[in-house]
Amino acid sequence: MREMDLKKEHNVGQHTRRGWDVGDTPMADSLPALDVHGSSGTQEIGRPELVKLMTKFRPLLPDEHANLNRGCPGFTCVYQGLSLTRWPELARDTVAYLNLKDALNRRCPNSQENLVFLKQGWWLAGGPPTPNPTTSQVSVNSVTRMKPGRYTFNYAVYFPSTGTYAWINHRDYGFPINLIKPQKASLSLFPPPLTAARPAQIYCSTCR
Repeated sequence: MREMDLKKEHNVGQHTRRGWDVGDTPMADSLPALDVHGSSGTQEIGRPELVKLMTKFRPLLPDEHANLNRGCPGFTCVYQGLSLTRWPELARDTVAYLNLKDALNRRCPNSQENLVFLKQGWWLAGGPPTPNPTTSQVSVNSVTRMKPGRYTFNYAVYFPSTGTYAWINHRDYGFPINLIKPQKASLSLFPPPLTAARPAQIYCSTCR
């Protein structure tokens, strides 16, 4: 099949930024699914190694490097491929669920891909919301980053083809602080652990 026909078949245009998490041949401008490579625990890697894994098919664009500087929300935005520079759950066509299965089962229209990611923080109403009885969806705002006197959050991308969660520990603080607190990424078969300081999570789905 000719290159032009392949691009038409997969709806690929110039500067497409959708990640690759399907079983077909990877597109030249896509980002790869990350893989913990069978490790039963959490594999921690530095940012240079993370970038090396992400650039299997193409180099990162300048704005994607800038997004990685923002830490876990920026990393999620890079894989959304929508050039978002704020919070991933605010991306168009993004909904949320209480469990992974419902997020993975979402069907996207027009051959769009379904990117699934975690948002962690506190329950906005003090506890899990009641899902919509028809769609099983909850509000993307049912988990909040802010609580009186506290502020915390975490985001992790889930790659179904490898069963791997990936997230970044914090933003790039710049020199010289990054010598003491460098950016690191975690790859795991399990989501980031919930804690007393961050007890809530939802699974978000973005059609892209």
